[in-house]
Amino acid sequence: MLHNRPTPSRLSPLCLCLALAAAQGAWAQSAPESGPSAAAMPSVVVTATKQGRTVFDTPGSVDVIDGEAVNAQGLQSLTDVAQQLPNVYFSDFTGSAPTITIRGLGFSDDESDSHSTSLLVDGVPVPGAMLGALFDLEHIEVLRGPQSTLYGQNSMGGLVAMRTRDPGAVFGGSAQLDFGTANRRKLGLAADLPMSSDTGFRLALGGEEGDGYVKNTALGRDDTTGWSSRYARLKFLHRDGAGGTWRLGLHHAERKGGNDFFAPLALAADLRSNASEAGRNDTDFTLFTGEYQRRLAGGSQLAVTLGGSTGTWASWMPSSLFGGPSGFDAKNRQFSGEARLSGETAPASAGGFDWLAGVYASSLKKSSPYLFEVPGYMRSATTAEIEGQTAAVFGELGWRLAPRWRLAGALRYEADRRHMDWTSAQSGFFDSNGDGKPDTPYNTNDTVSRLKTRDKVLLPRLTLEHRPDGHQFAWLTLARGYKASGFNQYAYNPVSAGTPFAPEYGNYAEIGYRVRGERNAWDLGATAFYTRLRDQQVVVIGANGQSMVSNAGRSHNQGIELTGAVRPAAGLEVSGFAGYVRAVYDEYVNGGVDYAGRQFPNAPRSSYGLAVNWKPAAGWEAGVSVRRMGSSALYPSSAVQNPAYTLVDAQLSYRLQRWTFGLYGKNLGDARYSTRALDARTVVAGAPRTVGVRVGVDF
Repeated sequence: MLHNRPTPSRLSPLCLCLALAAAQGAWAQSAPESGPSAAAMPSVVVTATKQGRTVFDTPGSVDVIDGEAVNAQGLQSLTDVAQQLPNVYFSDFTGSAPTITIRGLGFSDDESDSHSTSLLVDGVPVPGAMLGALFDLEHIEVLRGPQSTLYGQNSMGGLVAMRTRDPGAVFGGSAQLDFGTANRRKLGLAADLPMSSDTGFRLALGGEEGDGYVKNTALGRDDTTGWSSRYARLKFLHRDGAGGTWRLGLHHAERKGGNDFFAPLALAADLRSNASEAGRNDTDFTLFTGEYQRRLAGGSQLAVTLGGSTGTWASWMPSSLFGGPSGFDAKNRQFSGEARLSGETAPASAGGFDWLAGVYASSLKKSSPYLFEVPGYMRSATTAEIEGQTAAVFGELGWRLAPRWRLAGALRYEADRRHMDWTSAQSGFFDSNGDGKPDTPYNTNDTVSRLKTRDKVLLPRLTLEHRPDGHQFAWLTLARGYKASGFNQYAYNPVSAGTPFAPEYGNYAEIGYRVRGERNAWDLGATAFYTRLRDQQVVVIGANGQSMVSNAGRSHNQGIELTGAVRPAAGLEVSGFAGYVRAVYDEYVNGGVDYAGRQFPNAPRSSYGLAVNWKPAAGWEAGVSVRRMGSSALYPSSAVQNPAYTLVDAQLSYRLQRWTFGLYGKNLGDARYSTRALDARTVVAGAPRTVGVRVGVDF
């Protein structure tokens, strides 16, 4: 039967238990499984591990963010998510589609042909640059550390998995209005449309507009980073007579906005720009997802996931930034499918086994053009057409070698192949006599055809788990991570374009421990990790803005994540986190500069926070959180340091029958920081103080 769950605008009790950054109500390392409130707050299952386990029982560093918190706290994009978690950060130059950095890995994903962090929607991989707004989500899962054994090539740093809401069993829905700083307006609608006790639809749609937070003094405008977005999702759920569950989803999001984000350091610090125009940053994205799950005879479980997406991204900088047009109109299309079987024998006893086996296939086709022009001097127009295919088989065998102990070995064999067709048209003038004046024209047209890469890799993982009792869980994991080889898609000469970069590998170790008190009165968690990287893929921005990927010799990351929460009274939770990561190059020289010992860009060494969430009376909820982000170098210019900064967030909400009223504030101390650098003098400013009010109604 369909789930009969709370309507979207209701702040569920689960949201409270999950909130470790309590003012945001936003993250959790565990969910209660005992005590008087356990029946009202079911355990959260982590879907991305493909094991169907709760957060507490997952052998890995994982956070789960409740979908109600996304609405209640005004979380607009993954930027807001990243700023609430230990050792998770971001790089952003669009205001809507950040590149997620996990434990220092992933800082250059938006410039590279390969990625360190996978993004999934209902189990289907999606391109992060085109994802769009966060809306109508059940929860968001963030897994740290290489996930290559289960997901292959694009998860060296970790992954972010978003689960959308299922249709409910009762006709009804909700509407929500949100008004905030910088003329931000948002309207969202969602409705459950049950057809029978086993079949139903859910429709969610909405739109958002805002002026942005940058004031352009040259144009006398305050909307050059403004945007207008629309989004919709139709989801179908059916439970068949054979015990299977079908989920089909059609998602669409589009966004049109300005691109006036880069500014000189002094202007960016004051949230100003002097660009000659707004530029353009537009995305259009459509995604289909399909899932089928069924328990077979003998107790084994079948799970099939299929999906595909198509999207466009038009990004054009203001012409004054480089003295002429600079940008691209990129296209991306990808499809993927996975089928897996799992089962177990005598799981509760020593000597019992559990197993999982699966197959995976995907295809990718993308067009990556780039135009860079300085009128009267030079013009560079390149296009890279890339196609790729992936096939993999994977499996895991777990053994209950003793009571309360489990040893599991997993292995993935993956074959990745890609080819690229590249064209370049270069024209302009060069200095032929050394007098400093370009005086001789040039015009070249080059092509690189059917350039190929092929990777065949084995990705093992070994995990030892121990559960001394129902209140403790510990694990040790050894694994191999992998990031696929690829192409210099934005190269402007045939030598660079014709030189693929090598795959990146990492040997990984993690040890973790969780403990919780009686009746879930408190909980603590600790994770320590180490990754030794070989041939790390590093993006270097060269002449004329050319993005080139090279392989660093050796590098590593190591660190720790600590979490904790205490619930001294009903409705009151005090929680905190701390993260430390040392992510440095060991052997890497570029342009005559030795980077050995330097921290990766966009990787603060430390992050920590404290939060309080309180429900003083029926219908009321209040929260406040304080989080400190350590200093870091800004990608791609390691010469630009982003000082440490503190974020203070707060929220207050009241529910009266069918109505919900809320007030929230983010970065209430108006901390100034940057999220990206173009060079040593030009950066993107982070979001300033923002406040908002929301009104929701159930029907």
